[in-house]
Amino acid sequence: MADRFEPPKCPSVQSTRETEFRVLESSFGDGYSQRSGAGLNAEGLTFNAVWSSLSISQADQIEAFFRSLRGFHAFEWKAPRDKAARLYRCKSWTRGFLGSGRDTITAKIERVYDL
Repeated sequence: MADRFEPPKCPSVQSTRETEFRVLESSFGDGYSQRSGAGLNAEGLTFNAVWSSLSISQADQIEAFFRSLRGFHAFEWKAPRDKAARLYRCKSWTRGFLGSGRDTITAKIERVYDL
């Protein structure tokens, strides 16, 4: 069972969701090509989550969670506007220091299809 990600607060409105289909394509002469989806789960989903104005302890909590999974272990998370929790992983994030004991974290969270 995957760990459950429950951040101390919801990501801010600056967050974005990016969808990209993985496509296998072979190009032939005269501009002709053949395309197909790359596997059963060809729809890639990346959530660029931004947590702004976090306390230092809240930022530490999020960062410690991502660090504990080392970029390759999946975690369960219900992203904003999703109806159900899904599996994701986070390989990279950025932590900004706003001053006055406030930090921001921007994380690239990718959907995974583990069994």
